[in-house]
Amino acid sequence: MTQQNNNYPYGYPYQLPNGQIVWSPYPVSQPTSAQGAPAYRQANSRTHLLTGMVAGAAITYLLTNRQVQKGISSTAGKVWGTVRGEMEEMKERLADLQAELEYYRSQEQDKQ
Repeated sequence: MTQQNNNYPYGYPYQLPNGQIVWSPYPVSQPTSAQGAPAYRQANSRTHLLTGMVAGAAITYLLTNRQVQKGISSTAGKVWGTVRGEMEEMKERLADLQAELEYYRSQEQDKQ
């Protein structure tokens, strides 16, 4: 029989209307307003809608603007070139290190 450690809460946190937090072993649904929608959704629905509309319009403008498209593609090309160059440099260093290790191994075998 295992003994439960009561120092740590278990389950799901649930905030009572008075601000007190209690723990329930079962998931508790969010409190709802008088109209049935969760309280946070009712309070922020207009804000979320406007924020989403502005973000969508900004993204649409940026992705349809030719200058922005050219800037993104040129930046992506530069980044890709840099990555390819660094990979080639790493391959060269790895090949040099491998050759050096083979040289030292052959020196050790000659001594024996």
